[in-house]
Amino acid sequence: MRLVALVVAAIAAVWGAVTDAFEAGSGAEATEVADRGVQYDPAAECDLTTVEALSADHPDVDQFIVMATDDWGDTTGTVEVAARGEGGTWLCQLGAMDAMYGRSGTRPLIDRRSGDGTTPAGVFPLGEVTAWDGEVFSMFGNSADPGVLAPYRDVKPEDCWGATKNTARYQHLVNDYRCPGPDDEWLAGITESYSHAAVIGANLDPISGDEPGEIPYAAAIFLHRYSYYSNGVPKPTSGCVSLQYDDLVATLRLIDPRLNPHFAIGPTDFLGG
Repeated sequence: MRLVALVVAAIAAVWGAVTDAFEAGSGAEATEVADRGVQYDPAAECDLTTVEALSADHPDVDQFIVMATDDWGDTTGTVEVAARGEGGTWLCQLGAMDAMYGRSGTRPLIDRRSGDGTTPAGVFPLGEVTAWDGEVFSMFGNSADPGVLAPYRDVKPEDCWGATKNTARYQHLVNDYRCPGPDDEWLAGITESYSHAAVIGANLDPISGDEPGEIPYAAAIFLHRYSYYSNGVPKPTSGCVSLQYDDLVATLRLIDPRLNPHFAIGPTDFLGG
């Protein structure tokens, strides 16, 4: 009996050590699971008043990535994540994280034009893109998949995101090594900012601007990693939203296609009005 007791105690000790190691390495991941399987953090604080206002206008959405600024001209703001749990209760998955916005602030998508330096404001789905080689994805990166729930594309040398307005390549991922067009983005050459990124579905499905005469509202609008000035200060974007690396990875891991995730972007008064 003493031998059995010693074996049981040893197993318990090993299991405890494994559990402690897992929890210590979990980083910024949410710490609890709601009854419906939604990951959330009971210690996180987020703007549930704005989330509930958004939900009233978008009742089919069960997850919001809230990207909020104080005013239209602001180049800085926050990103929060909330999801609907059991019984329709909204839960904070990630509290406010510092974020960078367009160098010219934010602007409603309908008033925006490609190249104006604003981040499009509105409520947009997680984008779904079909690449030139047929792969369908919602996230991509020059670094390996960090463990996301959405389809993830490893960037290829040929990957060019078209941003030349009123051409067939606009807002499409095309095969064009090094992207000779002046406005297009060669994803493989943007190694740090596009270490990982999520496609924000602004001006996607349908796309306006990939045919002559159409208004080019926006192309290449992503949630991605900060880029920095030489002094280490994060830069505003050209129209995307960016986060510090660890915050970006934590956010991307939580975005769940089963919850019909949407990005809500703009000044808080605009989002909650």
